[in-house]
Amino acid sequence: RGSPPPVSSSFFMVGSPSLPSSAAVHGARSGSSSSMPAARGAPGTAASSAANGNKKDEDEEKDRPGAASSSSGAVHRQIVPSPAGELPMSNYAFFVKYTYSNECALLAYNFHELVTHLGIFEQFAYRHDHRLISVTLAYIFYRYQVHHCDMALDLAVTLVYLEDVRMPGQSELHEHSRDAFNLICYLAFLAHAFNADRTIRLSDWYKEIGWRSFKNCRQLNGYVFFLFSQVRRFRLRVSETRVKRYIQKLCSVPSQIQNES
Repeated sequence: RGSPPPVSSSFFMVGSPSLPSSAAVHGARSGSSSSMPAARGAPGTAASSAANGNKKDEDEEKDRPGAASSSSGAVHRQIVPSPAGELPMSNYAFFVKYTYSNECALLAYNFHELVTHLGIFEQFAYRHDHRLISVTLAYIFYRYQVHHCDMALDLAVTLVYLEDVRMPGQSELHEHSRDAFNLICYLAFLAHAFNADRTIRLSDWYKEIGWRSFKNCRQLNGYVFFLFSQVRRFRLRVSETRVKRYIQKLCSVPSQIQNES
């Protein structure tokens, strides 16, 4: 798509600290010529490591205190430090630190809060920090140059899909589909595929995050088709009223953020 247009300060009013100088992303695919700024304060690419623990035992990680940030356990320890005597990092400060722009921070923060409010994590398990799911989505959309306005639309439609999952009468998801990370990320893929003219290919989603949970892209494709056919019943179009309501919530600056800023 090329470079996105300049961000309007009237659209996102976030009092976030200024960005550091650009650097190549640690988790970028080898051979890729594109680059983007590293996440603010990140020891590595936290988003690309969010689901890494799906195939590694946590006990093994505990025996490796000096492990690199590519493992989920190590990332979890690095991005959520809690030194003695210090207050834990607030949600908004977390997203400011581990996303790539003020717009990503605001959208990821609001998306996480809305997903939590829907009760998704009460029904679907994810053993790591729940905030990593929103960081992962912000990473993928930013990595592939999705404009923040399109990002807000994709996340809004994803929230409508998640809202429908919680509705009575929804078919019970099979055991593999009850993982919150995969459910949220690949419903976001369906929302993105429905909204965008030029979409991020499923093979790219697999290269970035899918390989941690699926043996190959074909298996991931089967899971996405399950969501499309059994969960969404082959319907991706949703009410514009519901989407606009979530866009407004995603793009608003909550009082908590204003106070922290």
